[in-house]
Amino acid sequence: MDRLNSIEAELKDTPDKQISLTDPDARSMATSVRGSGMVGYNVQTTIDTKHHLIVAHEVTNVGHDRYQLANMAEQAKSAISTTELNVVADRGYFSSQEILKSVSLLLYPSQ
Repeated sequence: MDRLNSIEAELKDTPDKQISLTDPDARSMATSVRGSGMVGYNVQTTIDTKHHLIVAHEVTNVGHDRYQLANMAEQAKSAISTTELNVVADRGYFSSQEILKSVSLLLYPSQ
């Protein structure tokens, strides 16, 4: 009971109210089954469809993709040194702010 009480106290001090006893950096990831999840990591990748190569990747412990679109688009654009980029993503990436950032990034590249 002492161990469980210690874990409970530690859990209350965590900002996201999660503790993984096997991997401290892992977090709960959403799955397609309601009310379920898996503890792990979220891997983001961007692909050059012309050459069929991964051009950028990032591993996060955020359980959703909503705030990754602009970041990954910028990484892809930089990796392939282009001024034009077509971005395609599934609905998990939907965030109006991220879409606006992505459009801005693509229309008004930094000099």
